[in-house]
Formats: sequence, C-alpha cells, structure tokens
Amino acid sequence: MKNGDIHQGTVAVESLSVETGVGRIAVPYNRLHTLERGGGRQPDMLISRQGERYYGQLVEAEVTMFRVLDATLQLSISDVAAISFASRGMRASSLRKTADAVITRFGDRFLARVLGRSLLLKRSSSIEIVDTEHVRFIDFISPDDDDKPSVQITRRDGSILQGHLTRERLQIELADAGVLDLAVDALSSLRFNSKSDDGGPDFRHHWKEPPPSLFQDPMVDGALAPEMIVVQGGEFIRGDAQGDSDERPPVSVNPGMFAIGVFEVTFDEYDRFCAATGREMPDDQGWGRGDSPVVNVSWQDATAYTEWLSRKTRKRYRLPTDAEWEFAARAGTATTYWWGDETGTARANCEGCNSLWDGAQTAPVGKFPANPLGLHDTAGNVFEWVADCYHDSFAAAPADGSALEKPVCGKRVIRGGAWSFPAKEIRSANRWRDFPARRSDDTGFRVARDVD
Repeated sequence: MKNGDIHQGTVAVESLSVETGVGRIAVPYNRLHTLERGGGRQPDMLISRQGERYYGQLVEAEVTMFRVLDATLQLSISDVAAISFASRGMRASSLRKTADAVITRFGDRFLARVLGRSLLLKRSSSIEIVDTEHVRFIDFISPDDDDKPSVQITRRDGSILQGHLTRERLQIELADAGVLDLAVDALSSLRFNSKSDDGGPDFRHHWKEPPPSLFQDPMVDGALAPEMIVVQGGEFIRGDAQGDSDERPPVSVNPGMFAIGVFEVTFDEYDRFCAATGREMPDDQGWGRGDSPVVNVSWQDATAYTEWLSRKTRKRYRLPTDAEWEFAARAGTATTYWWGDETGTARANCEGCNSLWDGAQTAPVGKFPANPLGLHDTAGNVFEWVADCYHDSFAAAPADGSALEKPVCGKRVIRGGAWSFPAKEIRSANRWRDFPARRSDDTGFRVARDVD
C-alpha cells in the first residue's frame, strides 16, 4: 500500500484491465504477475507472466482481497502502490507458437497475431507485396514528410525494404482472443513468429548463440539490472592518426577485464530509477519511452543512475572509461566502423546512415546488428557519456585504460555519435565533449561494471 502496509491474500478478480494508448486490454488473473501503480507522469503498468507490459490507466477502481485468518478487505486502487500475484496454472494461449510480438510507441509490448499475412509496401516507384512469413520484423516511424519512409522491413534473409504501408490500420488478435484495431502510427515494432518453444516472447533481442559471458544482475527487489557482457580487455591502439586532433596521437592502451551494457540504457530502465528515487523523468521528445535509449540526461544523472544500480545489486556499476568504451566499440577491429570503412545501409542510426530513423529521432535499442562482442548501437543512435574528463589529446592518457581526471573538470567525454550527426562522427575513434550538467536529445549512456 502507499502508506507502507502489506496485505497477503487472494485478489478476487477475473482480470485486470488497462486503458492503453491503443485501447482497453484485459489480462486474466492467472496470467498476471505484477501491477505497479503510477503517479504524476508515470502511468500504471501491468506485467504478465510472459513478460508482456501494458501501460496506461487501470480501469478497476476497487479490488476485494480475501484473507485466510483475517477479514476480507475492500481496497481502493488509489491507495495501492503495487500488487504481486502468486503463480497460477497458465492456460494455453490461443496463439500457440505463431505469436507475433507487438511493441507500441506508448511502451506496451505483448504477444498477439497480426491478422492478414500479406502487406502492401509502397516504395519510391512501385508497390510490393510483402509476405510476413518471410519477415523478421517491421519498424515504424512517423515521417516528417511524405518523402521519408515510414517503415523499415527486415526479412529473414537479412535484406531490408523501406517505404510506406498502404494500410493505415492493422487488426491484431490478442492472446485471449480479443481483437484490437490499431492505427499504424501507434506502432513502434512488429516482430513476427516470435514465440519461443518455452512460450516466452521475443520483444527486443534474440540471441542465436548467447555469448557465454552474458549476464544480468538481480536487484534486491527482484528486478533485473541491464544485460551485460564481460569483456576480457587487452592491448589495442586507441585513436586515429587520420582523425581529429583529440584522437591523436594514437596510443597503445591495455584496459583490464570489465563488463559493459549490451544496449544503451533505455527509458524503461531509467524511469524505474526515477520512480524509486523521486527524480524527475526526462523528456522523450515525443519519440516514445520503453526500449528507446534514454536522452536528456546529464553526466551527473548518468552517474547517479550507476550509483543507484550499485546499491540495488550490491555490485559496483559505473560509467565506462573512454578507453574501455573504444575497446568495446572496436571489438577487435581497426577499421573506421566496426563493420568496415564504408557506411553501408542500415548499419546504424545517423544522418546519412540510410536507416529509417536517420536525422529524425532515436531508434529503439537493438535495432541494428551487434558488433563482434555482441554490443549494439556503439555507432550512432545517441552519444554516450563516459567517465573521463575531456583532454584535447591522448598524450596524457593512462596506459591502463583508466579514466582521465582533472582537479577541475570543465567537460566530460561523450562517445559514439548520434542520430542527428553525419556518418563521420560515428567512427569508433571519434570523441566529443560536453558540460557535465548539460542535457540533450542526442545524448544518453550505457553502464559498465567492475568484474569480481
């Protein structure tokens, strides 16, 4: 309860319903895992046992709780902070193994089935029939003008199509047989045939062969910290002799073992920190929260998040050092980008990277191929704060890859380039800097952790 009271018993409801941005969705009792009440700018959130999330306003105003040895309670939802539901036998989903994962721009993510398995895609000079059986996922964006594509389709063979769907609405069959009539501009992503053999949905990322060093630390409240990968470290040449002045002179650096986030920290992850600490939630620019990388956070905000994460996991989380970040971004390569010397098509999100989001907004994390270490979005999407104080050359760079500090630090280093910057700024060696208190719609961060 919001007053700190804890009650145990059975909540006497068949389901709970949330009025989401795409309509009312009811989750049956035996599929409920958690209800988290919002407040202020934070919506209510229902989480199912399959990891589905629904954001919005809870419909029910009251619930009845039966207790074994105590009187029945009639609880006002306005007094409830959270409800955790005990495991119940889950009835089989009507979707079986053909489920699609739906992610909306409001942050909802749930299993469903797109009705009608063929889509018409309008390209620059033609209309193409797309059979979704051959599609891995579709990403959506609201274009600034009609000349820009509004969808990017990634097929199972890895090929990419861009254009506009001829339909403005799609019918979605929910796991419990209800049907939603969704506006296309309410969607962020569709991932087809995503349901795994164990019934778990695939909302964001699918590992064909998960790296053996992939892990997530549990928090003291049972939640999970960001996905991390252990990096062995080792000697490499940091910088670029042909790059900007602050990338020179190239120096040999030998960072030790450390862990680093697979993805940039998302709004979903950062909003939990804000809710737990009473911190004001950053503006998402109208691009959507959920799995979008958090932006409008300062170096000080990013550092505060790592300190909170350290307390919640009892491990030492921090920002990566400048050298660690470049080592991880290069992933053993010495080329301009980790994938080569040419920009290519849809390898990253930047101005001129030929992706759906170029020059318009951030992309949800994990939309582009991972580098050889298994890290996503080290090139483009958002600049990432690192620990170091900015210095205009590598002459004083610590040889062990630790952070460079100064008694008075005017600016901190940011790395990786961003959605609004040209391709030359997303090079692995490229460095920028900013005031540690400044917040921007092109800057976020990823976390690092000391390895025991």
